Amino acid sequence: YQAIDFKQKPYELEVEVGAVIIACGYEVFDARLREEFGYAYYPNVITSLEFERLISASGPYFGHIQRPSDNQQPKRIAWIQCVGSRDRALNRGYCSSVCCMYATKEAILAKEHIKDLEATIFYIDVRAFGKGYEQYYQRAKEQYGINYIKSHISTIKENPQNKNLIITYLDQNGQKRETEFDLVVLSVGIGPSTEMKELAQILGIELNHYHFCQTNPFTPIETSRPGIYVCGVASAPKDIPEAVMEASGAAAAAECLLAKVRFSCVKTKKTLPERDVSQEEPKVGVFICHCGTNIGGVLNVPQLVDYAKTLPNVAYATNVLYACATDAQELMKKAVIEQGLNRLVVAACTPRSHLPLFQEVAAEAGLNPYLVEMANIREHDAWVHSRTIKLAMLKAQAAIRMAVARAVELKPLQPRQYSVTQAALVIGGGISGMIAALELAKQGFKVHLLEKTDQLGGIAKRIPKTIEGEDVTTFLKTLISHVKKEERIKLYLNTEVLNTEGFIGNFITKIRNRTTNEEIEIKHGIAIMATGAQEFKPHGLYGYGEHPNIFTSLELKEKIAQDERQFRDKKQVVFIQCVGSREEERPYCSRTCCTLAIENALALKEINPEIDIYILYRDVRTYGLKEDYYAQAREKNVKFIRFEKKTLHKFQWKEDKLGCAYMNQV
Repeated sequence: YQAIDFKQKPYELEVEVGAVIIACGYEVFDARLREEFGYAYYPNVITSLEFERLISASGPYFGHIQRPSDNQQPKRIAWIQCVGSRDRALNRGYCSSVCCMYATKEAILAKEHIKDLEATIFYIDVRAFGKGYEQYYQRAKEQYGINYIKSHISTIKENPQNKNLIITYLDQNGQKRETEFDLVVLSVGIGPSTEMKELAQILGIELNHYHFCQTNPFTPIETSRPGIYVCGVASAPKDIPEAVMEASGAAAAAECLLAKVRFSCVKTKKTLPERDVSQEEPKVGVFICHCGTNIGGVLNVPQLVDYAKTLPNVAYATNVLYACATDAQELMKKAVIEQGLNRLVVAACTPRSHLPLFQEVAAEAGLNPYLVEMANIREHDAWVHSRTIKLAMLKAQAAIRMAVARAVELKPLQPRQYSVTQAALVIGGGISGMIAALELAKQGFKVHLLEKTDQLGGIAKRIPKTIEGEDVTTFLKTLISHVKKEERIKLYLNTEVLNTEGFIGNFITKIRNRTTNEEIEIKHGIAIMATGAQEFKPHGLYGYGEHPNIFTSLELKEKIAQDERQFRDKKQVVFIQCVGSREEERPYCSRTCCTLAIENALALKEINPEIDIYILYRDVRTYGLKEDYYAQAREKNVKFIRFEKKTLHKFQWKEDKLGCAYMNQV
């Protein structure tokens, strides 16, 4: 209740720093700007963020899905995509990158809450481009029965009698349909903070035309001003995993500047003196986490607390909404001190990510950090047994019972200190491997850089420029030169890894030169895998390898760079997308193919504006700022034709021309 100080007044503070990182996040689109959807007028039209709150255990309906107009459980829910994204009229022409997946997640959660729910997602393109996203999307369709309809919704009408929402759309056959829904969720896009413009002026950095921080494709975490870095959505729309990676990159870049003064401002955290519990009887405290609806939406947490209280040696048990939250940590500390607890059991998520946190909590309360045990009732239970509640409860009880039994046997331990090998092994000499090696070297560490072939550069050697027009060849030459000149980097070409032994901080890896067969051992504290990717060669598909005019997209890009004159007399070109992606053997999106096809199409249009270009696609996945190039291609009359894999049929050559049969999906 004292979280907010209403009497607090603004004040100015001056700090001296060596680097600045901009991580100011984003703001969601104000759905009132799209008046045709009736948001703020129709009570049963809500935003996706409001829906997240709706299904939260701490939300207005305690995790039960009810529609605002009458608090009734909906039977039909529709999600409308790209509200405030891909909208050039509002200067929001970019793709927000996150909406397709969060709508899919929300639909799955809704289906888990309401078993007979009809969930429909109206989309333009499903952009499931992240790691594991395509499989999640397919699972939503096949396992949960989420109905995906490709249609751009232009308006919503309310039925005044029951407050339902009526959506009119075209189905895949071009037929006009009208469906009534109990609840409509607007998948609102994300954009830069409204204060970004002011912040940019203060910091002296440039913004792009959407008011995101301007960056270079080769240095995506560097702003236009040296020493000022950016990560997350402040530079472009992106999902959490990419934001986390960029945050690590920005921190590493800042560390390079501050390497000489490392540890000079470190303060030691104060903790209570460790209590000697060796002569005490075990007194276990059990804390069971709701984790919002992740656990609480499946398991009866209060019932689990009652069960924990019956277990031997349990002196205290309670539930917390989020065990990792600050208030829950304070509760744990207070319980350890006031209840005299000498063991802690936290039933929550995975110990891989959260055990160190709860060990720190124990230490701050004067308890040995190794007297903490965790029961994973989220990943190992609630997430995988959401359809069998009774069995899930039994499994959760067993997990808590085992954790308590193990906690009773825990003994205080003291950490040992080991010397760490102050060197890194980087496997792969492409752009990512060389950047990683250079950044480590700038921080003062020795680096062993391994490359399997006789040249650095990887697949980037085949890429002359980026879609933004940046010169990859020159960048690569400069990068290779820096690597070869850096004294802290030892380069091994034509080298492969034989085996690795050891543990974090102390590894020994045996490598072999593929030319001389010489074997040596390298000692290193960490290793970075940067082995890159290889282009899929579709031999046996669509006539590839049987005719000189059938190329992969990367091969076409190379040919355009080598001699564009060979394409001046071409009259028609067809691109076929998702070849070797989104299939049983490779059930993922390769992320780069749509952008590369559009880049090649734009290049061919520059060579010959009259050329007819057709791109056969399943979903155009030009996420983030790359959406601008998709718009450019359409403006230049590049024709995009949607198909499903099963509807793409014959390819046949007649008189040096290719005939392609397909079924156009509206």
